[in-house]
Amino acid sequence: MPYCSPTREKGLLLTWVPSYQMERSSEGSLRTLCIPLFIFGSVRTSFFIMFDDTARMLVISWVLFEGVSTTEAARRLVCDRTTAAAWVKAHKDTGEWWTDPAIRNRHADNVLFDEHFVRAVNAVVLSDPEQLLGEIKDVSFFLSTLPGYRDSYKCSIATLYRVLRAAGYSYKQLYRMCRERDQARRAAFAKLFLSVPLRCLVSANETHKDGGDLRRRHGRWLRDVRFECQSRDRRSMLRTSTMMAFSFSDGVLHSVTTPTPPSQSSDDWLIFLNGLLPTTNRFLPGQPWRLQRDRCVLLYENAPIDSAEADVFTATNGIFPLRLPPYSPELQPIEEVFSEYSYQLKTAHNSHPRVPEALLHAVALSKLTAPNTASHSEHSLLEAVRNVPEFCGPGWPWEGLFASLPDVRD
Repeated sequence: MPYCSPTREKGLLLTWVPSYQMERSSEGSLRTLCIPLFIFGSVRTSFFIMFDDTARMLVISWVLFEGVSTTEAARRLVCDRTTAAAWVKAHKDTGEWWTDPAIRNRHADNVLFDEHFVRAVNAVVLSDPEQLLGEIKDVSFFLSTLPGYRDSYKCSIATLYRVLRAAGYSYKQLYRMCRERDQARRAAFAKLFLSVPLRCLVSANETHKDGGDLRRRHGRWLRDVRFECQSRDRRSMLRTSTMMAFSFSDGVLHSVTTPTPPSQSSDDWLIFLNGLLPTTNRFLPGQPWRLQRDRCVLLYENAPIDSAEADVFTATNGIFPLRLPPYSPELQPIEEVFSEYSYQLKTAHNSHPRVPEALLHAVALSKLTAPNTASHSEHSLLEAVRNVPEFCGPGWPWEGLFASLPDVRD
């Protein structure tokens, strides 16, 4: 039946103690129940680690030949129902007890046990960590070029995290490494950012909403009074993509919300910029900032949709394109505006559960007033000051002013 070798973790000896009980069913026949136990000192916990051929054979015979439901078979064996269903499906597809009879359940297809592949990932982390911080499809393609990669590795965020953990790193650690390497570029950009008047800046970006982040699972209610959640089901919420641009003095200038999939492309970004043009003014090369007109500088990130064609399009139409350095979202004012937009959209969803979603997006957008969005631009200025050594370095006026603040926002 289930088996596992004794292991020691964090100083505790985990001992496997299989236990079997006989139970008489309602039809009068006897059946064997296996109750596995782990002993942590004197504490016993019942759960399975691994099942052998006999356990799988029992579940498959109960379901396929005795007509027992998958739920009942899982209850008899004291395992999860999805596990029992996977065994039955594998037997129907392959005629074997295991999905892959060659490797059985030895976890030979798990990335944690692939030492050559883990060492290759570790070498990439030390030499070029940016390769593991891009879009998941690009990361998966890059991982496929490393030695030891198998087609069985799924293209998902979870696979990436398992690879990083196996190499001894986390996603946040890689992010910090890339930020530290680009600190000089961030400091140079901060100086330029501080030299541009806020009235000249137009901040633009794109954000996603999948519905799940709009549903409130908990709320406040009077004591001893039943709380009735008025939020609509997340499955009925649209997945949307919103492109937005705002300025310090005028608030939101242009916004486009479309359902997804399909996801936004570089062509959609160019169409959005074309709609933004009537609200902007031309940049005058060679003139000091005090003579420049309002809304003549476009600030945006290095996302895949922000292609090089966007720079050419922006400059051709007389707007000065200003790109953020990598891994510097704190210098983009619209990121905080998106947080405010999410809050207002969530409030509208829960306050008006039967109103069409298009109207809810319009209500949330109307709450983004100019005074509200202006405060987010000021926060980005403070972050820029923090990255300028001449202001916050040793011996300078603001030394230690931002020492208590985290370098990376959670």
